[in-house]
Amino acid sequence: MIAVFSVVKLFFFGLLSLISIILGALLYPFRINEVMMLIMRKFWSPVVLKLLGVKVKIEGFDKVDKNANYLIMANHNSFVDIPVLSHSLPFNTFFIAKQELGKVPLLGWYIRASGMILIDRSNRIKANQSIALAANYIGNGKVVIIFPEGTKSKDGNIAIFKKGGFHLAQQAQTQILPIKIEGAREVWPNKRPFCLRRGVIKLIIGTPIQPQELQSMEIGAQAEHVRSIITNL
Repeated sequence: MIAVFSVVKLFFFGLLSLISIILGALLYPFRINEVMMLIMRKFWSPVVLKLLGVKVKIEGFDKVDKNANYLIMANHNSFVDIPVLSHSLPFNTFFIAKQELGKVPLLGWYIRASGMILIDRSNRIKANQSIALAANYIGNGKVVIIFPEGTKSKDGNIAIFKKGGFHLAQQAQTQILPIKIEGAREVWPNKRPFCLRRGVIKLIIGTPIQPQELQSMEIGAQAEHVRSIITNL
């Protein structure tokens, strides 16, 4: 029965996403990324969460300054992490996504139209260019989200953080907002799309980490320090 309901949910999820993608394709020539991000935050994300039967509980929301610009770092367990973060935070957020997603027909257009930042991990020069672009976003007052594990967790544990996000934080000289996501794996298990369940997802927001707190550490030590903070939230 769970599989049947999952298929129905996936159908409507796909339909909703297709509408958003087509809209993104139509707006792509105009690069109206702020409008696209608003649509994602106010339309796509809340409808997806309602469709999936997800309730979001937030702890530490008072630590967020809606007028500040952050580099948000969060653990990554499920596809549903994206609409949860997009809908729950009080500003438009720009995700850093892997380069491969930009090559998918229509979806790639939507990603580019919305101003998402694509990063090619296989090419150091292009990866550095993406980091520079993200730093420019932050410098212009935008909020960027990165999943420093690099991909969804395979076992539910928070994996070792990659260094790219910390080069970005260093270059942008911005504060890092650490967020721990709990319960997403139970709602939409990684690589098990036919096991969707209703449930509660909890966002635990930590105290922003200021640049000076990390400046005496090597990049690897910074990554482990922030990973420890998020793990213990």
